[in-house]
Amino acid sequence: MTSPLEAISPFRRALRNVGWLLTGKGVGAILSIVYLALATRSLGVQTFGVFTLILSTAQAVAALVGFQTWQIVVRFGMAHRERGSAAALARLIRFCLALDIGGALVGIIIAGVALWLMQGHFGWSAGLAWQAFGFSVVLLLSVRSTAVGILRLHDRFAIGAGADAVTPIARFVGAVIAVWQDASVTGFLIAWAAAEVLTATGYWISATRVAPHAIGGWRGVSGAPSENPGIWHFALVTNLNTTVNAASRQFAVVLVGLLTGAAAAGNYRLAYQLSQSLVRLADLFARGVFPEVTRAHASQRPEELRKLVRQSARLALGVGLATCLLVPPLGKPALYLIAGEAYLGAFPVLVLLGLAAGLDIMAVGFEPVLLGTGHAARALRIRMFSAVVLFCLVVLLMPGFGIIGAGVASLAASAVALIALMRSAYALTRA
Repeated sequence: MTSPLEAISPFRRALRNVGWLLTGKGVGAILSIVYLALATRSLGVQTFGVFTLILSTAQAVAALVGFQTWQIVVRFGMAHRERGSAAALARLIRFCLALDIGGALVGIIIAGVALWLMQGHFGWSAGLAWQAFGFSVVLLLSVRSTAVGILRLHDRFAIGAGADAVTPIARFVGAVIAVWQDASVTGFLIAWAAAEVLTATGYWISATRVAPHAIGGWRGVSGAPSENPGIWHFALVTNLNTTVNAASRQFAVVLVGLLTGAAAAGNYRLAYQLSQSLVRLADLFARGVFPEVTRAHASQRPEELRKLVRQSARLALGVGLATCLLVPPLGKPALYLIAGEAYLGAFPVLVLLGLAAGLDIMAVGFEPVLLGTGHAARALRIRMFSAVVLFCLVVLLMPGFGIIGAGVASLAASAVALIALMRSAYALTRA
């Protein structure tokens, strides 16, 4: 007898999951534009650049030390759930939480060193440096990746959407209060830190309700690797994959600031954040597809997997192409409306980053195939090569072209990643 879940095609299940994710992110997309406008207009170009450097440094370190444990929970937990092995699943979840906390503690040390060096380079006051470090500590300790994995493993995307919506709502409220109180960088750092804490709290409350017996104590954590062969390899590969993908983009913002100053970093960050708003929505599609790819692969249904890849690729390619076409005519009006005339100088780099975003959207139709079928190492090699292209071109082009050079570097890196991921995904599904 067919279960209600199996009666729905994998692609439709993925779209349903994405729909729930978009419920939270749809609210977030609107509010993010508002709180971004509040920050840019109230802080000014130079001060917003300082805020940008602190935020990008903390986020880059978080990506550097994060293990993307939600993918580990889904990748290895799916088999335990299918077999009804609740005890093994609980040990896996505790192991992933230990990875989250361990990575956060290492990240605090790295952030402290990085911010100390930046204080000397930019001439920050001791007070601002301590505030930046405090924000980084809060962001790093607000771990929630394992909780995200618990909800996605149990197909509780609707609950996750509610927890996800906490971040933009809290940032919006915090930004309004900061502007009302005529706050400087400190006020916005407090608002962003509070949003991280509230979001993590929301996720863990939800996760403990879905899997109440999986969390609590560290019993059995050491046995998780032996019960899940290949988990260390997968954990390290996904960590490196995230590092070279997400962290490299944040490091690019910091590098722009180091080479050209805080104001240029602010312009680049503004253009980057606007261009990435669509990529973040598209990334939700990848997160919705990943569990279905894992399920099809674990159940050894190759034809179902091939069909899912074809449908996902067509949708991602279409949305990515639309993004590439819409960014040039809409970029300048969007910049003026959100940030004001002072930031119109960011328009040329916004176009380049918008085109890169379109290519990144296309890529989300292919990367889950590599991760969900046990070929995370191949995805890592592609992302590493893409990151090398990004940083080499940034160093080569920025001295002569400024932030335009950084935009060209980002576009080239996205193109390299898309072509390689597309070829790999189709090769795997034809095998």
